[in-house]
Amino acid sequence: MRRALAGLVVLLASWPVAGFADGFAVRYDLPLPLGFFLAGAGAVVVLSFVVLALFSGPAAADADHRPAQRDSPLLGRILSRDRVILTLRLGAVGLYVLVVACALFGSENPYKNFSTTFVWVIWWVGMMLVNTFVGDLWALVNPWGAAFAFAERILRSLIPGARLSLTRPFPARLGVWPAVVLFLAFAWLELIWGEGEDPRKLAFVVIAYSLITWSAMFVFGRSVWLAHGEAFAVVFTVFARFAPVAFRVAGLGGVAFCPHGVEVADGKCTGCAACFEASPPAGRAIVLRLPGAGLLARAPVSTSMTALILVLLASVTFDGLFATPLWTGMYEFLIAFSARAPWLPEAWKFHIIATLALLLLPVVFAAAFLVCCRASAAIDGEAAATMVARQFVLTLLPIAIAYHFAHYLLYLLLTGQYIIPALSDPFGFGWNLFGTAAFQPDIGLVGAKFSWYTGVVAIVVGHVIAVYLADRTAQRIFHNRKRILASQLPTLVLMVAYTMISLWIIAQPAVR
Repeated sequence: MRRALAGLVVLLASWPVAGFADGFAVRYDLPLPLGFFLAGAGAVVVLSFVVLALFSGPAAADADHRPAQRDSPLLGRILSRDRVILTLRLGAVGLYVLVVACALFGSENPYKNFSTTFVWVIWWVGMMLVNTFVGDLWALVNPWGAAFAFAERILRSLIPGARLSLTRPFPARLGVWPAVVLFLAFAWLELIWGEGEDPRKLAFVVIAYSLITWSAMFVFGRSVWLAHGEAFAVVFTVFARFAPVAFRVAGLGGVAFCPHGVEVADGKCTGCAACFEASPPAGRAIVLRLPGAGLLARAPVSTSMTALILVLLASVTFDGLFATPLWTGMYEFLIAFSARAPWLPEAWKFHIIATLALLLLPVVFAAAFLVCCRASAAIDGEAAATMVARQFVLTLLPIAIAYHFAHYLLYLLLTGQYIIPALSDPFGFGWNLFGTAAFQPDIGLVGAKFSWYTGVVAIVVGHVIAVYLADRTAQRIFHNRKRILASQLPTLVLMVAYTMISLWIIAQPAVR
């Protein structure tokens, strides 16, 4: 989709030197050599570690068990009212129907079809940012969950006591692996398939995913599949751990985890929409907290959740690499090498090479992360490497958030403008329902200088937050002060390296 909708913009931005180069007609030369930016960003990350080493300690870590937050039962009751939830879900299901209808029957021109811009820009990028910087809105408006809930309600009204689900036990060993697999499939469709901008093929994908989701809900139950298998519910909820607003349910004393696998602290389940929906109104609340507080988990996450976070990091990095001269050079080399396999169809070569790269990058990320965790465990001498990895992986999430923001902000601001004319003419039939059909996107809406510095600040801030969270986590799981500091050095090296790589990527001229 990005190749189709942003094609014109990228053609106007074919710059031969470094700068923020994904979508401008005006070239921006960095005021300093790129190496100075890379070194400076890495130095900021290191300096943040030094400051924490000098001024933090066990007392600060203990305070993070109770991060600054405030419960709002009134807001919780408002958001849990049937009328509010019904309105939100009816709107979500209505948008889902509109997207499918436009994709099936609207114009085949992706610039004129509401479905393509809405799915790839407004929903995927926009909803990710809302869930990250506001709260888990997707849990309330998920159209697949909402449609299934409506069907359950209708069935119960016709046949009292009837259930739409077989409620088969979900295998605990699967964790969120189904969501990992489905998200990788989505990443392949977005980055490699190259046909997602075709409205008819997009409709097929949406319908196929809907059938998979509803079938799994029928077998395992709606809330179970949303917590373990619905890729976007799981991914958006993971990002919502960073958000300053979260669901909270009280009255779950005596258990470490809720039925949906969310950690329970002091008898309260925070961040679980399923518990929020199922609990009595008196126990519901909305918690207001510091951004990132939800990432300070007391218990290690599952192996499958660790894999999911690493895949999130790898996929957005792959998307950035996919638009650089480095990828072009590697691809041309592999294409030349593939000439030794004349039996391989030419049309398949790009998809095979890109797919292997997409699958390989999470493995590389996981290997680097596990090496650092093994080194940290060896320095401590008591903790197990797998436990360290499962405990520290949440501290990497601010890095994924920062790079996602830096990488997709330009895409949202420029390509997202196509939604304005599409609102008046969603099918591309020549309508003008709201008087915006003649709107022309402005590719000069955002300057290259603004985008470059926004990306630099976002990536550096994200890594600094990650260093802070890693320090707080180390304070809780390690014991000796010297070992606490030494054990963080391998992860610090990894973060500095990824900071510099991320900045290098967004500084490359786009070639895709």
